[in-house]
Amino acid sequence: MRFAIVILAVLGAIAFADPPAKTQAVLDAGKKVYEGSAAGCWACHGYTGEGNGPVAAALRPQPRNFQKDPFKGGDKVEQVFASITNGLTGTQMVSYDRLPEADRWALAYYVLSFRKK
Repeated sequence: MRFAIVILAVLGAIAFADPPAKTQAVLDAGKKVYEGSAAGCWACHGYTGEGNGPVAAALRPQPRNFQKDPFKGGDKVEQVFASITNGLTGTQMVSYDRLPEADRWALAYYVLSFRKK
């Protein structure tokens, strides 16, 4: 029981960490991680964030279209960061907690940049 409480406290701290400032350098870093092999987000979500990457057709449910679909975990940068960190239950979105925290924040901002204004 005590172990479960510690795990929940750690996950809560990750989900509510303070985001860095959104800058062009952060967005550029997010793009690099998104398109790179460390995360490989593009393989599912596509280079344009439309959920049409090369493996998307094989996934159920289909990957999120960042340009128009609602974000399952919420559309605030802290919520997208939590989804990247913890993954999303009931989807193919796994945890990317192995990525450095700065990369996860950069990804969160970059993913949100696909959203049409």
